[in-house]
Amino acid sequence: MDEQGLEQREGGGFMFFGRRFPVEKEEETLISTEIYSCSDDSCIGWMRKNFASDDLLCPMCGSTMDSGVKDLPEI
Repeated sequence: MDEQGLEQREGGGFMFFGRRFPVEKEEETLISTEIYSCSDDSCIGWMRKNFASDDLLCPMCGSTMDSGVKDLPEI
């Protein structure tokens, strides 16, 4: 490979190997969000309060849900 990032391939063709610049990610802002989490200790189910169903049952196991707060990304 030469200094310009070109490499000659069999058959006379060239391949170009360019450098990719790192993509800058925006810093994710976390906010305190009201959630409901499953009351069953063996279940990890939880949901944001504004997406909760009216019956407040865990969609994963069907147990009741307890209210709480989590720091989550803003949507």
